[in-house]
Amino acid sequence: MQGSWLERLSERAGERWPALFEARRTTERLLATLRGALEELEDPNYSIVVTGSLGRGEASEGSDVDWFLLVDGLSNPDHAPVRQKIAERIRETRLEQPGRTGTFGDLVTSHELIHYIAGTRDSNENLTRRILLLSESRALTGEMVRQRVIRNVLARYVIHDPSVRRGGTQTIPLFLVNDVVRYWRTVASDYASKMWERQHEQWAIRNIKLRFSRKLLFAWGLLASFAGELFAGELVAVEQEQERLLRLSSLVAEQTEVTPIELVARVVLETGDEEVARRIFSSYDEFLRVLADPPSREALKRVKFEEADHDATYGHLREVSREFRKGIDALFFDAHPKLKGLIRDYGVF
Repeated sequence: MQGSWLERLSERAGERWPALFEARRTTERLLATLRGALEELEDPNYSIVVTGSLGRGEASEGSDVDWFLLVDGLSNPDHAPVRQKIAERIRETRLEQPGRTGTFGDLVTSHELIHYIAGTRDSNENLTRRILLLSESRALTGEMVRQRVIRNVLARYVIHDPSVRRGGTQTIPLFLVNDVVRYWRTVASDYASKMWERQHEQWAIRNIKLRFSRKLLFAWGLLASFAGELFAGELVAVEQEQERLLRLSSLVAEQTEVTPIELVARVVLETGDEEVARRIFSSYDEFLRVLADPPSREALKRVKFEEADHDATYGHLREVSREFRKGIDALFFDAHPKLKGLIRDYGVF
């Protein structure tokens, strides 16, 4: 059986990346525990969805369970008690609860995710949930509901995007690209805002995640948006306009079924550039290794802003993050023959 993109890249580059593969195994074990705890709450009108490290396949024993109840059906008063039951079941597993931002642990309706895209009603919270649903979500229950909502979100982004419909040759959904970029800028701005509001509380671990996992999501979003060009064989010889739109939407949807690190691995494999592979994945492996170590993770949470320049753990990861950034930059601007033009034409101006 053909291995994953990451396994194939690891073999080609001659690198082991043990933390990446251990995180994948830990993720599957934790997801199995959560699914067992929540199986009685299966319902055809909602899905219990996790995002964060569990959604990306990067979890450790200390990872938070970032979840929300995704409802795709008629409003029902019973949904509020279900939300409470989910929280109780997760507490019983003794896994970490989500943070206090309000983005997670709540009830989310598909209507807002699908219809409130851009415009005054699309809050930062709504944008975040929508992009995370696409980029790093896994269903604990109701997988068909999750997939249905993703298809409808992408229908807005792709099938109903005038820039894609016009001319019959456009393969880049500009509506989606713009929201991916907006998400990245929103995450960066929210980081600065939270540091101000919370007096730099846990700023170091938030800063490190911004340098690694948040940046990885941005890369995934751009690659998924460019899927019609990167994996163009899927669209060859499609003559009917509606079929072309449906295939393009399905092609982007396929990228929502792989983790961000897997999609990046696939594209790096196409470059054949082992140095880019080492820079991206060896640095990300080190990021996961440190976060999976309880003392190091707790140390990062306690680092004070004014002491950062002298903290060994933070300083180490900051240096490693620079290698990660150089690898991502090289992938988009140098190594990949198609990405160079795509990022210039659609990702900057």
